[in-house]
Amino acid sequence: MSENKNSILPDVIEPISNAIQQNIPETAKQADGALSTVVGFFNNVVLYPVKKANLTFRYKLEAFEDDLKEKIKDIPEENLQVPPTMIAGPTLEALRYTYDEAELREMYENLLASAMDNRISEEAHPSFVDTIKQLSPLDAIVLNMFATKQQYKCGTILFNLKEDSSKNYAGAMPDYFIEEFASLGDPFLVSASLINLKRLGIVDITEGGLVGKNYDLMKLNPYVISRESLYRQQGKYDFTVKITEHAVVLNNYGKQFIKICLPNGGQL
Repeated sequence: MSENKNSILPDVIEPISNAIQQNIPETAKQADGALSTVVGFFNNVVLYPVKKANLTFRYKLEAFEDDLKEKIKDIPEENLQVPPTMIAGPTLEALRYTYDEAELREMYENLLASAMDNRISEEAHPSFVDTIKQLSPLDAIVLNMFATKQQYKCGTILFNLKEDSSKNYAGAMPDYFIEEFASLGDPFLVSASLINLKRLGIVDITEGGLVGKNYDLMKLNPYVISRESLYRQQGKYDFTVKITEHAVVLNNYGKQFIKICLPNGGQL
């Protein structure tokens, strides 16, 4: 076993699959064929691999255990199950890198809690672990916006040169702009988050816009006005503001991800 004290988890941990195989019989024996208590369930099955973590991380494990117990407290005992190895193992391993990021940690906790409830465990897709791994805290904040609204008016806003309509000011505006997201952070970073969510298959970005929505009103957005003013003051060429219409839509995979991984199944 590694002696690296800076590692949150040891480099070599007995696989959770082995832990489950070793501990379920003993737990069942103690409980006369059933899990006796939630505490025993956590100690003997779910958290077995991380019990060997170094002291630096132990207090975080205790907090994680408390959080997870809170999330499963309302699951009826008859519906409580051992989480599938393909979800539990990678989830616990991934915590070493993201534990201090509250938004991502909670996604992992929700995923694991969902996998422990046999009423919805089939919806806890194994790929969700890798999806969370590839999210930033800002991505998680952007994703939360889709918990109560599944589609947004989105525009690609271009400063189109009057003297040559085939040319635009490069980098004047982010690739994708959603007015409701303007307060979440730097719009260029929010645009990058949208692109990442699209890459991960959580949202789709359509080529056409939403029916009945006036996209020209986006030109009056304070951020758009500020960028337009900046380029008119500093630019050499006159231009018009042109908007290509899009919609950002939560797809089936995204709906399932939000249901399983966001707080209260996305009901914020």
